[in-house]
Amino acid sequence: MAKTKETAKEGGFGDNIRMDGLASKLMGIAGGIGVVGLGASFGLGYTSDKSQFMHSYLTAYAWILSIGIGALWWVVLQHLVNAKWSTVVRRVGELLASTMPMLALLSLPIVIPALMGDSTLYIWADSQKMHADHLLHKKAAFLNRDFFVVRLVIYFVFWGVLSRYLLSKSVEQDKTGAPEIRSKLQALCAPSMILMALTLTFAAIDFVMTLEPKWYSTIFGVYYFAGAVVSFHSFFALALMWLQKNGRLAKSVTSEHYHDIGKMMFAFTAFWAYIAFSQFMLIWYANIPEETEWYHVRAHGAWGTVSYVMIAVNFLIPFFGLLSRHVKRNRAALGFWAVWILVVHWLDMFWLVKPHMHTEHLPFSILDVTCTVGMLGMFIAAAAFSSQKLNLVPIKDPRLEKSLAFENF
Repeated sequence: MAKTKETAKEGGFGDNIRMDGLASKLMGIAGGIGVVGLGASFGLGYTSDKSQFMHSYLTAYAWILSIGIGALWWVVLQHLVNAKWSTVVRRVGELLASTMPMLALLSLPIVIPALMGDSTLYIWADSQKMHADHLLHKKAAFLNRDFFVVRLVIYFVFWGVLSRYLLSKSVEQDKTGAPEIRSKLQALCAPSMILMALTLTFAAIDFVMTLEPKWYSTIFGVYYFAGAVVSFHSFFALALMWLQKNGRLAKSVTSEHYHDIGKMMFAFTAFWAYIAFSQFMLIWYANIPEETEWYHVRAHGAWGTVSYVMIAVNFLIPFFGLLSRHVKRNRAALGFWAVWILVVHWLDMFWLVKPHMHTEHLPFSILDVTCTVGMLGMFIAAAAFSSQKLNLVPIKDPRLEKSLAFENF
């Protein structure tokens, strides 16, 4: 406790900015939930319906991966634009982004079956089926097992190295106070943002869009990106609220910071709707059979109902719910909408993945719950592991003073 107080004093403000024993406690609880959830998922999946397990696992994975990628994108953005308002909360974002090794590990139940030629998820994993279909045969240079794995290795190595480097340089500045670290990270994040856009887009295509290898959309990566950003900011807000409830960052993070996080939640709710409509409108207008089939499945029967529900719960309701300035500055109200957005973003992933399994009815299963809870637990445990012995605030960042005094107009 003495070390905590000393660190807080060094940062120029009296606040608890160390996790200390809370990190171990959180890691144990979240990790335990994660192990039980994923253990139950594997047990249920491989003793009953393998297809249900694989699709439920991919749904949950696409959801949790979007939060991790959203976190890394946000950290890169803060350095790129030399943001000052976010300095006091940036370390929490860095810790969430540092979960990339765990996210890479969680991808293995998807990657290994594909590598072994299992076509439960991806028909292109079976080379015989690929070459038996003329259209798919033309895509075999890209859609094949070996190149799929190579691409994923590139994504996760890049994300993992970048997230670790950004966190390590931020921690180094805590010790040395070297102001030049800021300019070095800003220079690094310019090309990194371009690579983030490319890797995120191709990852969305590889994991989700190639479930239907004959379908294509040039805007699908942006669609996934929009959901990733809004879901990350929602998770980010809840993480900060949880820390404050447990006596961390109680004075450092104010309604001004929540206000800006709420603005991003609001903005990307609208942006998601814009991209979703743009993708649908262009495909509807062109009326090309290879493109319209994907929407045809989602426009009829039970899936048609889900599509209409998505318009309301993913856009209309949260748009008006987050419109007020007062909502963004109220922790309880913002927390409600953060939970809402995370739930409906999961529904969005369900809507993207599950029609590949059943086109006529909604294949919801207890596996959807166990996979999601298990991955969420492992994600939180990984972030808690990274937070051990670290300040939750970059105490010697030259922009910290302005961040602490930040006010919205």
